[in-house]
Amino acid sequence: MKEVQKALIYKDIKEITSSKQTLIPMIVVPLIIMVALPLALMIAARYGEGSLNGMDEMIKNIKGRFIYENEAQLIIELAVNYMFPNLFLLIPIMASSIIAASSFVGEKERKTMESLLYTPMSVKQLFTAKVIGTAIPAYIISLICFVVFGVIVNIGGWFYFGKLIFPNLKWSILVFWVTPAVTILSIAIMVFVSAKAETFLNAQQMSGFIVVPVILLFIGQVSGLFMLNTLILLAAGAVLYVADYILIKTAAGRFVPEKLL
Repeated sequence: MKEVQKALIYKDIKEITSSKQTLIPMIVVPLIIMVALPLALMIAARYGEGSLNGMDEMIKNIKGRFIYENEAQLIIELAVNYMFPNLFLLIPIMASSIIAASSFVGEKERKTMESLLYTPMSVKQLFTAKVIGTAIPAYIISLICFVVFGVIVNIGGWFYFGKLIFPNLKWSILVFWVTPAVTILSIAIMVFVSAKAETFLNAQQMSGFIVVPVILLFIGQVSGLFMLNTLILLAAGAVLYVADYILIKTAAGRFVPEKLL
């Protein structure tokens, strides 16, 4: 990688970490999903009798795979291993969308894209640097959320199970196999969005549909249509990486001076 590409990646990461407009939504939403909700879960599980009404299909699907001593353990198992993985996927999607909007569309909004095109980099090298500069912080945010969530779940889980309950194989596959693929996919979509969006806020609004598959995944599990298991995660990751390759290759072709300016 050329020094000028490294400099651009460093510049993008520095701008992201110093921008309140970018940082605030990336901090607030993960705090709610990975801190406030698991804390509420650990407290509510103790008093959660009757709270599983309407989730009969989910309970039926896991009864043969999970032995529980009381309803509190069942609530935690359902939430940690079947509900929170869906919520967790919102974090790389949200982070990469916000960062990519700031990185790609932000250059247009700040009228700095033209100066970047005058650098010694080719358009392909510029695109690669922008993708890397967006993917690194988005994935780091996801990893931090994973660690914080794990600490909270293990502290709470110790009181209910008498042992550490996190992470397991499913979460490892989700974080280290599926999450990078989701991050890259979100960035690729944002490249297409950046070709039309004129402002940061406009780009964010246009990228909102990316969360629809996660919502459908959530509904599918609650309704009992399927359960998110390791096999599904492995297959989903493989499909996502193929989609990433196709989209990134297509997006690179759309990353041309005429459309960016």
